[in-house]
Amino acid sequence: MHHLMVSCTLWGNGYARIYRDKFYRPVRLQLQHPAEIEPLLSADDVLYYRTSSGEMLSSDDVIHLRGLSTNGYKGKSPIAVHRDNLYLSQAAQEYGERFFNQGGNMSGVFKYPSTLKPEAYQRLKRDLIAQSSGLHNSHVPLLLEGGMTYERISIPPEDAQFIATRKFQKTEIATIYGVPPHMIADLERATNNNIEHQGMEFVQYCLMPYLVRLEEEFNRKLLREDEAGSFYFLFGLNGLLRGDAKTRSEFYKNMNMVGAMSANEIRSLEDMNTYDGGDEYFVQANMQPVRTALALSSGEQNQGKTDTDNDTDKGNKAE
Repeated sequence: MHHLMVSCTLWGNGYARIYRDKFYRPVRLQLQHPAEIEPLLSADDVLYYRTSSGEMLSSDDVIHLRGLSTNGYKGKSPIAVHRDNLYLSQAAQEYGERFFNQGGNMSGVFKYPSTLKPEAYQRLKRDLIAQSSGLHNSHVPLLLEGGMTYERISIPPEDAQFIATRKFQKTEIATIYGVPPHMIADLERATNNNIEHQGMEFVQYCLMPYLVRLEEEFNRKLLREDEAGSFYFLFGLNGLLRGDAKTRSEFYKNMNMVGAMSANEIRSLEDMNTYDGGDEYFVQANMQPVRTALALSSGEQNQGKTDTDNDTDKGNKAE
């Protein structure tokens, strides 16, 4: 499972070969590196998988978790699709590395009122390089002599939005996979009111697309025909989608009152032990189906009519 997800999110495809016994029951899965297997579509639209050894496998014998696809049978790598964005991030990182390795000093121009002799020029150059290069010389003031002045000609990192660029690239990479900002420690726009919903959105919009594909692959390829109607694969995400204690309490209460969940089912979802008698389902006594209410109303009317007829008969007999 972990290997399939990593392969899919990095290469766009995750593969696992299915080995079966003589009764066509799956006995084990062998993970395949995306570089060692290739999906091929035949002329008659039949999908096969060719391994690095040249073996051709039927699509029924390969679990294939694919990402974004433009041809329907092979996924694209998210890294390749967003190559330009990632290249900008790498360029910004390299720029920052060079900037800080050079002591945080920007390039500029040294102005001297006259011409320096070669010996003086070389001595000044050596002194400036030794004084301004390296982290240990960061922010050390320059010692200029002979009326020399220094004029900065490049834009400071703050003006060039360097920090903002680095931050944007971090969020951009998370956006590729649908990961909420707060899960990469970006809490600028996170509040106590919305962070819970952002966590649910991570499950719904990031994890669910992959998990649904896995469920469909497992149900289609790991179950025999006689098992398909009785068994199925499903990833339990209740633990990830649980709200706060108050929200869960209200949900459980409503589900229990309408007979949809028993006490033991609620306790199981809360990782609590069950107890005897907790499997009973209850409904409120003051609630009933409309059909039952109509039947009771009709019965009462008929009963009232019968009672009236009986009173009339009694009066006739008394006369």
